[in-house]
Amino acid sequence: MELFAELIFRTGTYLWEREQPTNARYFIEYGLSLELSHSTRSYAHACRLLGHISLDLAQPESALSAYRKALRVIEQIEEENSPPIADVYDSIACSYTEQGMVSEAFRYLSKAAAIHNAHNPLHMARTYAIYAMTHLRAEQPDEALVALKKCWQLQNLTEEQIIESRYPKHSGDIVLLARIKYAQGLKHEAQQLASRTISIRRGLYGDKGPRVADSMFLVARMLLATDENVSAAKLLRAIIDMSRRVSEMQGHLARALWFLGIAERRLGGAVSAEKLKVEALNERNKLGKRGNLVETDHCFESLVGWMLWWKCIRSIIFQLSLLDSASFPIYPLTGLKLATVRRIFLNRSLR
Repeated sequence: MELFAELIFRTGTYLWEREQPTNARYFIEYGLSLELSHSTRSYAHACRLLGHISLDLAQPESALSAYRKALRVIEQIEEENSPPIADVYDSIACSYTEQGMVSEAFRYLSKAAAIHNAHNPLHMARTYAIYAMTHLRAEQPDEALVALKKCWQLQNLTEEQIIESRYPKHSGDIVLLARIKYAQGLKHEAQQLASRTISIRRGLYGDKGPRVADSMFLVARMLLATDENVSAAKLLRAIIDMSRRVSEMQGHLARALWFLGIAERRLGGAVSAEKLKVEALNERNKLGKRGNLVETDHCFESLVGWMLWWKCIRSIIFQLSLLDSASFPIYPLTGLKLATVRRIFLNRSLR
């Protein structure tokens, strides 16, 4: 059973990395429902991954619940105040930051930082990055930039190197930097940085997908703020086209429709703007409880995770021991291996 669960968890990881969080959650939840020991690193990592998936789906409360479950397991099997516990503290801080609960986020970041300082301060890069996001969420862009630069310093990188980097991992750093610059009033520089991440992410994920759409939306919002409504509308229409009939992008679809309506109204299209508003509300209602919100820009923005653009929380690497990683790597799984996993999964489910 443990071996089968590992296979399921790896498949869920693969689907998550391929930007299929809904399918990934199905696999991870199924794996966690099996008769497994709850006192293993594998089980804790799976719980934590479930939290990451929930963040991707703009469900921070569910993410927090999953992270707390992971913390309970880790605290049982690891030494007190050990680095693995700090890693989960980081994740909990992410879920609080996503909800705008910055005081709670700072509290857990402080606990994580204390552990890292006691063991090895050089391992604090991720904690500093989350500090940067939390400061930004708290409307403290200057402090956010200081924290982000500390993150880069621990990786022997400078702001200039990050900006010029084509490394996919750094696209999230560039988006975070763009948001910080924008909050500091450096709007032209911020828009240039955000625009650059569109091409970087297209190179990584293809022309479609949640992260490509999110970079495009960020630029569109910046354009709307300066009344460049034609250019903003073009980007928003592209997001709508790539989001239709894609379950993982339902929030993107509703959000883009809402803001396209704003652009159309400014351009004089009152009738089309009203139609877009109605369509946005209809698409939002398909999200269930998440769609039960008032009709404001902020509420439509909240349909997509605030931190979706940042990839650092996805840096978790499962330390699974039951399968030989050389013969069955976590990622990338080949199409043949994924098909095999699906067949095994379905056969097992029918028993």
